[in-house]
Amino acid sequence: MDDKTFKKKVTRRDFIRVSSTGLFLAVSAEPVLSLLKPAVGIGNPLDYYPDRDWEKIYRDMYSYDSTFTFLCAPNDTHNCLLKAYVKNGVILYLGPTFGYGKAKDIYGNQASHRWDPRCCQKGLVMFRRIYGPRRVKYPSVRKGFKEWADKGFPRDKDGRVPDKFLNRGREPFVKVSFEEAYSLAAKAMVNIATTYSGKKGEERLKKQGYDEAMIEATHEAGTQTLKFRGGMPLLGATRIFGLARFANSMALLDEDIRKVGRDKAVGARGWDSYSWHTDLPPGHTMVTGHQTIDFDLATAENAKLIICWGMNWISTKMPDAHWLTEARLSGTKVVTVACEYQSTSNKADEVIVIRPGSDTAFALAMANVIIKEGLYDEKYVKSSTDLPFLVRLDNLKLLHPQDFIRDYKQKELENMELLDEGKMPPPSLKQVKQITTRKLREEWGDFAVWSKDTGAPGVITRDEAGQDGNFALEGEYEVQLIDGKKIKVQPVFQLLKEYSSEFTPEVTSKICHVSSSAIVNLARDIARNKEKTLVPVGMGPNHFFNNDLKDRAIFFVCALTKNIGYHGGNIGSFAGNYRGAYFNGLPRYLVEDPFDIEIDKTKPPKIKKYYKTESAHYYNYGDRPLRVGNKLFTGKTHMPTPTKFMWFANGNSILGNIKWHYDVVLNTLPKIDAIVVNEWWWTASCEYADVVFPVDSWAEFKYPDFTAAVTNPFLQIYPKTPLKRVNDSRGDIEVLAGVGKALADVTGLNNFKDYWKFVHENNVEVYLQRIIDGSTALKGYRIEKLEEDAEKGIPALLMTRTYPKIMGWEQSNENKPHYTKTGRLEFYRDEDEFIEYGENIPVHREPVDATFYEPNVIVCGTPGIIRPKQPEGYGLDRNDLSTEVRQVRNVVVSPIDLVKTSHPRRKDGFTHIYITPKYRHGAHTTPVDTDLMAIWFGPFGDPHRYDKRMPWVGEGYIDINPVDAKALGIEDGDYVHVDGDPEDRPYRGWKEGTEEYKVARCMMRARYYRGLPRGIARSWFHMYVATFGSVKAHETNPDKLARNPLTNYQAMFRYGSHQSATRAWLRPTLMTDSLARKDYFGQVIGKGFEADVYCTVGAPKESFIKITKAENGGIDHPLWRPAALGFRAGYENEAMKKYLKGEYI
Repeated sequence: MDDKTFKKKVTRRDFIRVSSTGLFLAVSAEPVLSLLKPAVGIGNPLDYYPDRDWEKIYRDMYSYDSTFTFLCAPNDTHNCLLKAYVKNGVILYLGPTFGYGKAKDIYGNQASHRWDPRCCQKGLVMFRRIYGPRRVKYPSVRKGFKEWADKGFPRDKDGRVPDKFLNRGREPFVKVSFEEAYSLAAKAMVNIATTYSGKKGEERLKKQGYDEAMIEATHEAGTQTLKFRGGMPLLGATRIFGLARFANSMALLDEDIRKVGRDKAVGARGWDSYSWHTDLPPGHTMVTGHQTIDFDLATAENAKLIICWGMNWISTKMPDAHWLTEARLSGTKVVTVACEYQSTSNKADEVIVIRPGSDTAFALAMANVIIKEGLYDEKYVKSSTDLPFLVRLDNLKLLHPQDFIRDYKQKELENMELLDEGKMPPPSLKQVKQITTRKLREEWGDFAVWSKDTGAPGVITRDEAGQDGNFALEGEYEVQLIDGKKIKVQPVFQLLKEYSSEFTPEVTSKICHVSSSAIVNLARDIARNKEKTLVPVGMGPNHFFNNDLKDRAIFFVCALTKNIGYHGGNIGSFAGNYRGAYFNGLPRYLVEDPFDIEIDKTKPPKIKKYYKTESAHYYNYGDRPLRVGNKLFTGKTHMPTPTKFMWFANGNSILGNIKWHYDVVLNTLPKIDAIVVNEWWWTASCEYADVVFPVDSWAEFKYPDFTAAVTNPFLQIYPKTPLKRVNDSRGDIEVLAGVGKALADVTGLNNFKDYWKFVHENNVEVYLQRIIDGSTALKGYRIEKLEEDAEKGIPALLMTRTYPKIMGWEQSNENKPHYTKTGRLEFYRDEDEFIEYGENIPVHREPVDATFYEPNVIVCGTPGIIRPKQPEGYGLDRNDLSTEVRQVRNVVVSPIDLVKTSHPRRKDGFTHIYITPKYRHGAHTTPVDTDLMAIWFGPFGDPHRYDKRMPWVGEGYIDINPVDAKALGIEDGDYVHVDGDPEDRPYRGWKEGTEEYKVARCMMRARYYRGLPRGIARSWFHMYVATFGSVKAHETNPDKLARNPLTNYQAMFRYGSHQSATRAWLRPTLMTDSLARKDYFGQVIGKGFEADVYCTVGAPKESFIKITKAENGGIDHPLWRPAALGFRAGYENEAMKKYLKGEYI
């Protein structure tokens, strides 16, 4: 082709116009298509192959020099070993290892290859995050904090840090060395612990306004104001759980400051994790005594009916979605019960859409059908539950033998080991029975049933769990007490029968906004499939204030139909990676005695726990307990201490994406002296931190670790990798050891350094092997072999009792007792607090905020079954519906009358229930702001950002039913304001017109979404919030990116976030000191608070909101372009309508 011909201009329009006239016309035309001549004249095409070297660029794009394996493990209940393909030292792409079918245990049992391949879209784009621009590149210290430290930590008279040093989120960070950052963190801990120790420390805390009960809980130990948290610590046995070990070592500092001796020294506080995320289903503990009942998802093929209750299995369990679809192909019926038409609904045989927060009522209605039609399994109910146990109608307490048998002596128990006062239980590995103290055994006592054989009350003990008898389930009986008084009693079953009978299908259909036939049909389906109905419950229903009640009610349905603890029939809660109890040898690492460190790697360590745990929800609540009216509702075992220092890792949700985020930033953080963060991606938590340690991504690990998951049977190793660190980062455990060494330098106490001896010696395997040797499910493995296999992409098998793992299997199949007072599934709570709050039975309570009706009312129409203390008893006005009072307001409304009530904010234009669920595999918090994920997560992604109002290439949005949106004057794609209750949101004390309010008030896109029913709105939890720096950047940067130029933080909202409409809540029945529950590790049963087992949880999903239009969605036209073109719901053009009907266009 000569220059003259080449230079002739051929436009795209000319090309299309001419080519459309046909080949022969084109040939005769001059000279447009004459340009398309073959470069070489060829007679026989087989004699010649054209030069295609230009394709090498494309083909070489995916050629690689080497590969290596690393473990991808966000908090999504899975974990996947991934294969990294490397070229010139850089990861090109990622893929599965196909090694899961090779996993074995020490006995030679081998996993199925059906577990392969394991990967999801998060993993596939993870390399974009490893090399992303927002990696934390070096140790960073906030400018004001460094100035405060350099000046010797000066304080105001009341002990507070002067305001001039507390400009978090509004000032730059200073680059420092690791050694300086270690030293600053260590010096801050020493200063803070010293400041708040002793009587002077107590006085300072009083002057700062902390609750007297919190101050008392410190016992004058300033180390108790230091808080540590490793996010979802099961995800890192040594590096993340290492924060708990560090908290334990703070006893060294306490003894050094107060000189109390090692026996009286106290460590720091460790925050909860599973319950912090509201992943813990608290009703599981109330019914079974232990953390959670669940099952490996592979057991789906053993079921005949699977009810995905608020669990979007297809989208949120992506590597294990095939187990569900394969089960359905084999004939298993699939039903979804959720507040939307979800992706799993597309695979379901039946779809039931219910009102959010009405799950308890729905379950009670099914229980009513099952009982009324006599479909329950009487033998299972009598042998495995407390439903035959007698309740006194005079005081609603359980009847005990000593009530009616004079001089009754409790029977000796064979299935439980009793400890005398002060005696410690044996290590977990040596615990062969359930264990409790003799004192608790005497307190809990034995129980009574009505014997049909004798026509009188009979005695039943914990040893008889799993055994049925000729007990009465129904009726009312008279019992004479030892004082001669006669009282009426009823079996628990009778009480629940009467209560559930109020929830007829017709009445419940109005409460739950579902058809009555759906209730009846599903109840009968479950009853037809005894031992063959799986009920996986997702975290959606868990994110409501009264979530424990839905657990208790769903368990009731499953117990009636014998669907607990079987391979084909069980209940499960799937929200987060929580079961640290797999590694019950962890105390060998977490609570090694820091005063007596075992430096011989061949010997087991000496154990002593000095640190205490508490729930982080109190910090979220304004660093205060629940004190309303004339009562302190937070029990002593749950009582937090003032938070003056916090150090956390592996968790942006503890600050950067915390519910009530802006209240925490503006009202709580100013009271905290120092905040330290370990991160590998600059999050909003880093924005408000004082010291940020850059840590390795999973692909850069230089120290091994291990983890497990609740959905599969694998022990998974984080292998050391050959990838060179991208930035100046360290391993999490290196950072812990580094600060420990700095503490040794500052205090002169070498034990701080020696506590991390095997980290300094690059021999972390010693700690891992110690954990393995002390763990029931791991003992027999060698860490070196496990790591060698992991490098090949092969995990190991956890050695649990069954495969697939089925929690509750021993109780249902071997008659072993549950971890409760009675040894049975417990549906009646006779603790004083539960009776006081009207929750002695699993009642339905309306959500505390996210409801169209009166918030938090108890729905009951049967007199006497519950007797809650009324608001007046707490010194409160019965008509006070303020947010604080709602939490403790025990007002009763009948099921029929409930729908006649109204949320107090409806009169102010608030219209929508607002939910903010986690879409685990859709995005999760880890990769959501990775560019490739953000662009495709929703319809607003645009790599070009043609609309410069966009904060980034993707942005947060709210889903709303199109009919609702039209009624509010909102078009698809418009920007809207989302406002929660103005009493305390977006934060307490807000003032319109201030910088703080501008940053905090939520603005986001509206997305038309027909999958939600009317009145319901949703935003996904993951999006990164607007901060002071991002808002300033959005308003002043030439490109309008909401990216803080001082830190490179990237927001996904222009203003505010989904957390602008949320707040922290504290629920009374989750803060009692009397509930029996198993300890986190081992077989010991205690009572009261236990982190991640029995404690308060939050409700980040629950709000009632007002939605108002803020700006048009379009750029040059009012309507957002995709809607204007007819490609969106509610705007469909003719071609789109045909496409949706399945027709040709």
